[in-house]
Amino acid sequence: MTSMANLHTPELFERAYANRTWRDYRWLAALCVREAEPGLIVDAGAGLGFFVEACQRYGLPCVGLEGSAYAVEAARRRYSMDIRQHLLESPFPADLGGAAVVVCNQTIEHLDSAVAEHVLREAHRNLRPGGLLVVTSPCYYNRQQCMEPTHINLYTPSRLRAAVRRAGFRRYLATDTPRPILGGGRLARWVVRTAFRVWPADRLSDSADCLAYKDDEQCPER
Repeated sequence: MTSMANLHTPELFERAYANRTWRDYRWLAALCVREAEPGLIVDAGAGLGFFVEACQRYGLPCVGLEGSAYAVEAARRRYSMDIRQHLLESPFPADLGGAAVVVCNQTIEHLDSAVAEHVLREAHRNLRPGGLLVVTSPCYYNRQQCMEPTHINLYTPSRLRAAVRRAGFRRYLATDTPRPILGGGRLARWVVRTAFRVWPADRLSDSADCLAYKDDEQCPER
């Protein structure tokens, strides 16, 4: 997606983002407001820029990094935003240091493992003390997502935790979603959610998601 080895084609972008608008990313902007201190938000792997647009429409400072020239131009034509063509195997731009939040929303599964871990290290390096890393991605055991050819590096929750900790983060909160293994009924969902809280095994997870904070003196390990 934002690595030279796995850049989306224009056709893949149009398929992946069909029928989406910035409104579909309001939940992510709200999460950043709720879970982080005010400040710059960096969207690593911005795609067509809908999250950047959502942030800017709500007055939140946000910069998007995206490797595809096509995606960057399409985003800029749609809305005036700060989205930059940038391959994620490179260091983040120097002016992004001291960010409050780095978001990797459905990004790391598109990057080979070395680039993905580089992005996590760059997130840690560029966040200010107490800054927040947000990662959302499909789980390796989500078979539907495994069939997507651009998903070259699917994580499990335990593998994501290990990678984020290697990048330097100590405060880590898993926010994974359980697989609907008993169907979509209300009781079935409750049973699965309850079981997942008690036994959050990789094989029960539909996603590999987390919130992680860069240490400061007021941020004890979790």
